[in-house]
Amino acid sequence: MQLVKLLSNLLKFLTVILFIALVIVVLIQITGRYTPYSFVWTEELSRFLFIYAIAVSAPLAMENREYVRVDLLLEVVPNKIRKYVDSFIYLVIGAFSAFLIYYAYEFALLGQNQSSATIAVEMFYINLSMLIIFLLLALYSFINIFVVLKNDQEEGVR
Repeated sequence: MQLVKLLSNLLKFLTVILFIALVIVVLIQITGRYTPYSFVWTEELSRFLFIYAIAVSAPLAMENREYVRVDLLLEVVPNKIRKYVDSFIYLVIGAFSAFLIYYAYEFALLGQNQSSATIAVEMFYINLSMLIIFLLLALYSFINIFVVLKNDQEEGVR
């Protein structure tokens, strides 16, 4: 669990850095509208920063169990069975994410030898965000299964 906490702290740090960079780039873009200088790279960079910010922050939401979900069915289920239903939901999410890892890698490979229009970043690295998000979502889903079955309380890995 120490390794999971280290990974979570790294993801939190990266999320903060990426969102700060995103805000700075968007402010540069807004400033460029009112000055004679044109920053054509800001739109593309802001899109890439946003993609990666989501890729590293979505697993944190999975860790803390903060995804939007409908609890109507879980409210009707008895408490003894609720943790098994919850675990099954995480199993489905984790299995689906694990299934998509291969296809996300194939998608990332499509970006090889292609570069973005203005900042010339190889699209492989941008498309790799899909692999990162599915890998981390699968990992945190399976960790949540362990946590739910081990603890009767509804807390993520902390």
